[in-house]
Amino acid sequence: MTAVDVTADWYWEGNVVRALAQFLSESGWTITGLADTRSKARGVDLEATKAGETLVVEAKGYPSSHYRDPRKAAEKKSTNPASQAQQWYSHALLKGMRLQNLYPESKVALAFPDFPRYRTLYGETEGGLRQLGIGLFFVRENGEVTPLDM
Repeated sequence: MTAVDVTADWYWEGNVVRALAQFLSESGWTITGLADTRSKARGVDLEATKAGETLVVEAKGYPSSHYRDPRKAAEKKSTNPASQAQQWYSHALLKGMRLQNLYPESKVALAFPDFPRYRTLYGETEGGLRQLGIGLFFVRENGEVTPLDM
């Protein structure tokens, strides 16, 4: 039984973080921290500094239709990826709010792969995110990054 390597998908969280780190580096930011997403490390996914300002980012990938666990590799997930994406989006939003408490002097942002479901969720929460002062990055398959409210 061969496991499906979801980490090879461009929309896997670790790949989103790497693409965002590259974009920020090219935009003059110094990357000061990256979580080990493969090991499911807890904490800030990405931390960067620029001109005395600190940015902390909570990133999510997009749910795969397959399990990462080799013991379930032959099974297809019963949860619809679009439904699971909504849960992941809400978890990211909560984490963003927690990061604001932990890092009150820092900019806080969320990062997602650019999927229609995440775009819809952003559209439904844009005003609230703006009021909270939480920015957002969308990462495309080709590595292009779109910053919103940053």
